[in-house]
Amino acid sequence: MSATDSNARRVYALVRQIPQGKVMSYGQAARACPPLTPRQVGRLMARALEDDIPWWRVVGSDGSLRIHKRDPMLAQLQKSLLQQEGVPFTPDGRVPMTPDYVAEPATFEVQLR
Repeated sequence: MSATDSNARRVYALVRQIPQGKVMSYGQAARACPPLTPRQVGRLMARALEDDIPWWRVVGSDGSLRIHKRDPMLAQLQKSLLQQEGVPFTPDGRVPMTPDYVAEPATFEVQLR
């Protein structure tokens, strides 16, 4: 198994644990899966779009939908999926990064290593 595959499994296991109605930033995911960086998590999440991974629950640390840079239509889909789960958006299109809407990876029971 390559390091990339191992890292992907760890990140995807983490993201699968994000509850409906909650989000996590790329940075939070990276801190929960050392030694990954937020950028590496973003690259792994870009490959997860057609899998059983709730990719839409991972956002920028400021609540922005970073996938917009890749594809504005995917950002619209991400926003719609989050809204269906009850996640609100600020007037400027960001998820409020408050404890009400941010998942805390330290509380997850998934084995990451």
